[in-house]
Amino acid sequence: MGNNPSRPLYRENADPNVPPSLRFSRHRQMVIVTMFGKRRKYLCFSTPHSYDRFKAAGKKFGTPQNILDGGLGVPLFEFEDPYSLVRLVNGDNVRFRVSKFVLQDAAATLPHSNCSVVCQDGKKAIYKMPFCEVTRSFGEGGRSAFEYVFYTPDGTTSVSTRKHRMCLDSDARLGEWNVGWRRTSSENYDLVVLPPQARSLLDSREVRASKPSNTKALERNAIVWAKFEDVGEPFLPKLTKKLAVVTVGEVDFETDATAYGLLGVPWFSQVIACMALVQCQWIQQEGRNNRKNRTLSNRMSRQFN
Repeated sequence: MGNNPSRPLYRENADPNVPPSLRFSRHRQMVIVTMFGKRRKYLCFSTPHSYDRFKAAGKKFGTPQNILDGGLGVPLFEFEDPYSLVRLVNGDNVRFRVSKFVLQDAAATLPHSNCSVVCQDGKKAIYKMPFCEVTRSFGEGGRSAFEYVFYTPDGTTSVSTRKHRMCLDSDARLGEWNVGWRRTSSENYDLVVLPPQARSLLDSREVRASKPSNTKALERNAIVWAKFEDVGEPFLPKLTKKLAVVTVGEVDFETDATAYGLLGVPWFSQVIACMALVQCQWIQQEGRNNRKNRTLSNRMSRQFN
C-alpha cells in the first residue's frame, strides 16, 4: 500500500470533541532527499516505496516504466532555494519555489501553461509544473512572515505562516484550523492543531487579547497532524542523502490506499509537504551556519593560543 494503516496520530481516538476531518485513520510517509552538490534543491517522494524505486532505477526518472507504474519512482515535488544573487538580478521576491510532477492523459489540457514534459507514451504523460511560490515579508514585531501561494486548476490559493523568534517553530492556518510546527526533540517537529483557546501568531490583536496569556500547556494534548523527523543520513558512499521523513495523518475518504506514486495524494498532505520542505531548508541552513560559526571560533581560538 502507498499509505500504510497505522495507529491514529492523535492521543484520544474516541474523543467526541475531535472533528471527523481530524480523525486520522491512515498515515502517509513522505521522504525528502537531496542530491550530491545540490544542497539548494530537494526532492520529495509521496511514499518510501516510490523513493526505493527511484534508487533502484539509478536515481533517474522520466521513463515509460514510470508511467506504467502510476508515477512510481518519480518525486511528487522538487524544492528550490534560489541564491540571493539570482533573486536580486532577476528582481524576484520569491524566496522558495516548489514544482510538482503530474501524471495525466496526454490528450488532456496541460496542467499549467508553463509546464514541461518529463516523459510520455502516447496515452499518458508526466509533466513538471509550477505548484507553489513562497514569499517572505516581516510581520508584527519584526517576525518573519511567509506566504505560500499554490496553483490549482481553479486559480491560486494561499496559506500564511508566521515564524517564532529565536527558533524554527511557526504558526499557520490550514483550512479552518490554526496549526503550528513545534520542536519535540533534536531537529524533529510535530505539526499540531492548536486548541481553540491557544494563541496563534496569526490571531488578530483582539483575538489574542481574549485568550489566556500563556497557552503552552494547552498544546500538550493537541492533535498531531504531521511529524517531521530529521534523518541526517550521510552522503558517502551514496550520491543521494535522505534528509527527513514526514508522516502525515489522512482520512480514508481522501486517500487512495492503492496508490504509491503521483496519484491519490490529498490536498492538505501536499500543502503540509511543501511546508515541511521549507522547514527542512531552515534546519539545513541552521546546521550550516552553526558549523561555520564553530569553524570560525576554532580558528580564532588557535590564533590566540
